[in-house]
Amino acid sequence: MKILKTLLLICIFPLLSIAQEKGIKFEHNTNWEQVKAKAKAENKHIFVDCFTTWCGPCKWMAENVFVEESVGDFFNENYVNLKIQFDETKNDSEDVKSWYQESKRFTKEYNVTAYPTFLVFNPDGELVDKIIGGNEAEAFIATFKNVLLPENQFLTVKKKFIANPSDLALAKSILPKALDNKEDELIDLALNTIIKQSSKEELLSEENMLSFIRIAEGGVNNKAFEYIYNNKEPFEKFMLSKYQFPINDLLAFGIIKSEVTPQLYSGDEIDFDALSKNLSVKYDKIDLSKALESSRLKYLLNKKDWKEFVLLFDKVVENNKNISANQLNQYAWTFFEECSDKEGLKSALKWSKLSLDKEPNEAALLDTYANLLYKLGDKENALIWQEKAVNAASEDLKEELSANLDKMKQGIPTWE
Repeated sequence: MKILKTLLLICIFPLLSIAQEKGIKFEHNTNWEQVKAKAKAENKHIFVDCFTTWCGPCKWMAENVFVEESVGDFFNENYVNLKIQFDETKNDSEDVKSWYQESKRFTKEYNVTAYPTFLVFNPDGELVDKIIGGNEAEAFIATFKNVLLPENQFLTVKKKFIANPSDLALAKSILPKALDNKEDELIDLALNTIIKQSSKEELLSEENMLSFIRIAEGGVNNKAFEYIYNNKEPFEKFMLSKYQFPINDLLAFGIIKSEVTPQLYSGDEIDFDALSKNLSVKYDKIDLSKALESSRLKYLLNKKDWKEFVLLFDKVVENNKNISANQLNQYAWTFFEECSDKEGLKSALKWSKLSLDKEPNEAALLDTYANLLYKLGDKENALIWQEKAVNAASEDLKEELSANLDKMKQGIPTWE
């Protein structure tokens, strides 16, 4: 079974509308012009929750944050509040349907592409900030309290910076927000100003180093990557002290993202030996061996070259005694789902058993092991291990693992 990480920012689950006695009071049976008129008359900013019915974090915010009394007190006092649904379903109310065209305009005009996105307009109806992703109640209030001040509003500061891109203070102010909103051109412009006008000591402040690291993770075609590459030592000390993570591995990730990842999904053949030689010359300060090894594994999985994958991954496991149970389980489960080759499945069973040696009571790992036994025809032992998985499962997993157990008992495949 796959081990899934639940992200707060962006995910996919249905959103259910809920009645709110406390919390944020959203406008209903209105239109955009009326909302703007109310905001202007009351001298309030406008808070717009952009959501979809398939967005899990949207549901989480609606059920856990918007209903909080403290959240309601703050937003009702300072904002005119509006929810706009950005998808269309057969169960939509007439109120929701009346916003269909407006939601399309918002998507295009304000580039709403991730959910939840929160838009803030000033009392004159001008967009001044855009925040992607939710948060816990206290932090959420702090964010939107901060946004009420013009000097903290992303789009307000952006306009000022674009008009005066040599302003160092504005460049420093806009860079974190530009990163949050993934505005690459703005990031480059701000970064260029910061590098040109700051001393080396200033560039190595914690604030700047954190920004540089975030940018360099995205690839090699930016000044942050270049600066870190040529100043590895202070960044190495910073990364190890703060995150226990080598700067080499972060830069290697950026190199792979720019130089290798596009090729992985192009469908073209990749000569990894030649690629390794070329990249080692081009980026001679970085050890790319582990990153290229991981890329080669992904490449072989994409090609469904099970035999070559097994040969390579067995070497990885043999040479890395600290390999995580999660990684072992990830590849074992992929083989269970996609591979029909008996020898390949036997190798996956071996990896699965190694994961259980590391974490013997983890339900997801037990489920993987049982399913591999079952697919290999060992129903008797599969049932034993699947019983263990069900008994070890948390309540949210028990139903799914019990369904697998029932299928095994009935002789029904647990794979597609």
